[in-house]
Amino acid sequence: MPRFYDLFNGEITKKRDSWRNRYHEPPKGIWPFVKREIERWWVRAPLKTYERRPSDFNVLAIDSSYQMERLRNGGLFYVVRALGLSRKREYRRLEVDFDYTEGSAHEVTNIMQRKMEYLEIKLATEAISDGFRGVVLLDGSLYGRVSHLPVESPLSNDRGFFIRYYREVLRLFDLAEEGGVLVVGVSKESGGRFFRDFLIKQVITLPEVRGEVPEEEAKRLISMALDRRREAFRHMKRLKSAYGSVGLLEDVLKELTTPRPDYQLIETSVTGTGYTTPLLLGPSSRWLRRLRRVGEDPDGYLRGHFPTLSDNEEFMRGARVVLTRLRDLPAVISFHVLPDVRDSPLRVDVPAFCLGLPRRFHEVGWPEPTDADVSRVLSIVATGYGGLEYHNVWLWKVDREVKFHRREFDDMYLSKFKEVVGVILNARDYRRVRFV
Repeated sequence: MPRFYDLFNGEITKKRDSWRNRYHEPPKGIWPFVKREIERWWVRAPLKTYERRPSDFNVLAIDSSYQMERLRNGGLFYVVRALGLSRKREYRRLEVDFDYTEGSAHEVTNIMQRKMEYLEIKLATEAISDGFRGVVLLDGSLYGRVSHLPVESPLSNDRGFFIRYYREVLRLFDLAEEGGVLVVGVSKESGGRFFRDFLIKQVITLPEVRGEVPEEEAKRLISMALDRRREAFRHMKRLKSAYGSVGLLEDVLKELTTPRPDYQLIETSVTGTGYTTPLLLGPSSRWLRRLRRVGEDPDGYLRGHFPTLSDNEEFMRGARVVLTRLRDLPAVISFHVLPDVRDSPLRVDVPAFCLGLPRRFHEVGWPEPTDADVSRVLSIVATGYGGLEYHNVWLWKVDREVKFHRREFDDMYLSKFKEVVGVILNARDYRRVRFV
């Protein structure tokens, strides 16, 4: 028996039940009310009825990947590449660099992910500028690409990256709206919780849930829970002192501070294919506070969030333009689609203007239901669905082509970098192979 397996077996014996409950159990206390709301906002539909021939759609599918290596001198060598495939053309972009970073491992991973998104967006804008008209299909959430305000990058020679990032995001939305291009983000097993938050806001109005607490106070509590957790728990104590009954508000607070993804609630609740009612999504309270600061004092915001570049007037001039245009970002319409009861739901994101809604990101607070016509989007999702193994055949094809294997990175890219800089680097241990 392996050296530590006996200890592992003992831990399993002690924690078996708690693991099962934690994995499968829905929110305690409020679950009957949440489940009732899920049924209310779930649209039952056989997705097969939306399926068309793939040739009915002109799709540009875009995906990306990266590899990086921390070097013994503390530097970082990285390669990011993106690929777009349409019927008639292939689009490619690659970014490679060596830099130093003061960020944590999480921050470095985050900047690499943003670099991938940036190249994907660049490919989309390039294609639309070249005359592409059809559907731009991105692997991942669109909401995640607009939900964080620009801050200084941890890469020492690319501190202004997020200004370029948002400049390109704004350009993509401008071009797509002008050209009538449908932009769709599709992701499987997304960690998003927007549907859960929407459901909580629905049940919080019920006297059985909020007890004697006024509805506005209950709503204030859930807003705090998503933005200022410590203050939310303090407020909960004040409510318990002020009112004879707080109903199930403590369970609500616990649920909102648990990062339970939407798809777990859906898998627990629904028994047939369909989709959640499309919701308009806007920014967090923190995003709005920062946007107000940008409007009041853009230079102050830049000095606070881009400290090493704030003396560079050329950077400041360009950054001011991007910051003032953040108010033009469109709201995002999001919903979950379950194409097969044996599968996990897919998250689908679409800019609001693509479905005829001129709402801006900063105009939306809590998720709002919308009656926008999503039939064309459902047809794309249903037609591209390839079963349990391939959540989208167009994205599967481009993912297969752009996937970056570690050995390829070491043998072709890292070895060439070593040759260029004239150093000897330690050989890789291939037991640490990682695909991104």
